[in-house]
Amino acid sequence: MFLLSYYAIDIQLLADKAVFRPENSTLYLADTHFGKAGTFRRGGVPLPGGHNAADYLRLDAIITEHNPQRIVFLGDLFHSDINAEWREFTQWRQKNVEVHMMLIQGNHDVLHGQDYRDAGLEVQPEGYDDDGLILNHHPVAEGNSVSPKKPSLCGHVHPGVLLKGPGRQYEKLSCFWHKSSQKQLMLPAFGSFTGLGVVSPSGKDEVFIIADNTVLKL
Repeated sequence: MFLLSYYAIDIQLLADKAVFRPENSTLYLADTHFGKAGTFRRGGVPLPGGHNAADYLRLDAIITEHNPQRIVFLGDLFHSDINAEWREFTQWRQKNVEVHMMLIQGNHDVLHGQDYRDAGLEVQPEGYDDDGLILNHHPVAEGNSVSPKKPSLCGHVHPGVLLKGPGRQYEKLSCFWHKSSQKQLMLPAFGSFTGLGVVSPSGKDEVFIIADNTVLKL
């Protein structure tokens, strides 16, 4: 865990690739991409199972430790149309019915609105103001004509960094990326079956890598 005062809002960067805000007991995570493996299998790509189960176990552990009243998914909760993995999600949701859950709709969130409502999810568009934090799925583009007035959280990029060592050794690690010019904190992808987008921080940007179950500031 890394304690961060994010524009006077106290948040915790968790090594399990999520953000917890104690002030309003809210857990934020991005890009779970549940259903992605099933989509590939349906397309004829033989893939092993277990991705979702491991992610649900991680999520359950976070809930046990932090006891959030709310969970906000910052887009790309489910990767595709309904398949067996959606039923897995709804079953998991029923086990956590006491937790309010919200989805900030991302580009992969293509199910019908009734499907989300039936699963007990509140759906909101990008730009939702959550007690002073603006919630998006997509990052605000550099050079956007609207000057950022409030800090934001977002996903979509699956940020990672490439660390190079001696002898051509390198390691690619997930990270939280605070892009200071846009007042936005990009969360790592929570889902196990996702790739990494290597980012190029500049200026006053801050990067917090996840290594050995620890969050470290570069």
